[in-house]
Amino acid sequence: MRTWRVGSISMGASLLFLGIFLLFSQLLKWDSAYVLAGWWPVLLIVLGAEILVYLFLSKQEKPILKYDFLSIIFVAVIGTVGIGFTVLQATGLTEELQTFFDSEMTTADLPSFNYQVGDEVKRIVVDSSHHPLTVETVTDKEVSVFGTYRSSFTEGKPLLGNPEDYLMTTRKGDTLYITLKSLPDYNGWMQSGQEMDATLVIPASKSLEISSDYSEVTLKPRTLSSSWEVSSSARVNLILASNEDLTINADNVGDIQGENVKWQMTEPASASDKDVIEEGIPNKSATLKLGSGQHPITISHSDQVNVSIKN
Repeated sequence: MRTWRVGSISMGASLLFLGIFLLFSQLLKWDSAYVLAGWWPVLLIVLGAEILVYLFLSKQEKPILKYDFLSIIFVAVIGTVGIGFTVLQATGLTEELQTFFDSEMTTADLPSFNYQVGDEVKRIVVDSSHHPLTVETVTDKEVSVFGTYRSSFTEGKPLLGNPEDYLMTTRKGDTLYITLKSLPDYNGWMQSGQEMDATLVIPASKSLEISSDYSEVTLKPRTLSSSWEVSSSARVNLILASNEDLTINADNVGDIQGENVKWQMTEPASASDKDVIEEGIPNKSATLKLGSGQHPITISHSDQVNVSIKN
């Protein structure tokens, strides 16, 4: 006579229902994660129903339940997986994972920023954070920011919709403050590989101060008629024309490259600077003069300065 062990029917019914759910998920385009999250309670219903049916049909006065432990373990494993998907769904991690796997790394244009500056604005202060920045001049009175960024896109939707998503501007007195923000990272899922390469165009008559979190800064002064300062940069590239009217002051920099024969090396300006040299940390100060040297560009506390002069 065949012995009925509780658990064997549950395993068969569970596999049957799981197969039906997965089949409909393929035909009706259901989300498989949501199917697994909502399907596992069926296991408890089937197992409980099997126990009740066994007790009801048993002809023994005091029936003893006999379990198919291998089947029950199999059902428990499937149920645990379903509970895991339920926890992920409840915490929102399922949607985050789906967003991550559906995203693709793409390069797109930064939303352009344009700001008219009058004569009342004398100075522009820029915090480029960890982003590479290129600065050029124009003869009109407009400040512009444009460029590209590389980030994860989901369903073809751009990460940045307007300039405020990556840029903050504040006007205080005669100074315009510009800060480049970090790109959104969606709680860390999309942070890896994100890059932004911005170009800042400012009027040649406005003074400029740039601070960065040891990122790369490229300067193309062209028609500069004011003074510029750059501090705390990993590398400063100066792309100059031979007819420029500039004085380049490199103060406390690690290395100076390009057109070295024209640089005039100078001694450290302070005792603290001498202490840095004595400790073995590369530290150089030099001056490069083009034309009459009327307009100064000061570069301080940077790892490297590279000058390229084009005829």
